[in-house]
Amino acid sequence: MYVRASAGALCAALLAGCGGSDNGSLVLVATVTGLAKPGLVLKSGDQTVKVDGSVGAPTLTPTFPNLIEEDSTIDVQILTQPTAAKCDVDKKTIGLKANYYTARQVVVTCSTFSYTLGGTVSGLTADGLILNNGAMQKAVPAGSVDFQFDTKVDDGANYGVTVLQNPVGQVCTVANNAGTMPSGPVSNIAVTCTKA
Repeated sequence: MYVRASAGALCAALLAGCGGSDNGSLVLVATVTGLAKPGLVLKSGDQTVKVDGSVGAPTLTPTFPNLIEEDSTIDVQILTQPTAAKCDVDKKTIGLKANYYTARQVVVTCSTFSYTLGGTVSGLTADGLILNNGAMQKAVPAGSVDFQFDTKVDDGANYGVTVLQNPVGQVCTVANNAGTMPSGPVSNIAVTCTKA
């Protein structure tokens, strides 16, 4: 009889620890990845939470201010998109019944808008010109009057275009080569090549 009573007390304590014997209220947490911009606001029911990211930020785990009821429907939505970025709630985590585990499984994935980086070329009469921007490189063939890197650059990221390799028998210089990526393409970088 003592064993049964002790087992019952233990079960009750375990349930209470997991929200089983109280009002079933649970902490609602989201996992946000890829957020490098400010302004994201998440919504769940009548409560909201603001999430600001920064370049190179690790995974963020914002917590909603109010507890949610056990067995309620989890429905986290994007109330406000971040500046120059787009976030989406993983559809697999929408509509789940809330319990200790599902209340921590909401996933939000974000990506920063990116734009093309390029400009004009003048005087290029030989092959061999290679332009560089960070880890990106662009080979520009003879006779080209413009160029554009193959990989887009994220909004707000710094760029700095330099000559990695000059064409055969020529020397090239770059004007308007550095700056911060605006919310749109950059096409005013000017490459000028002359005889070496």
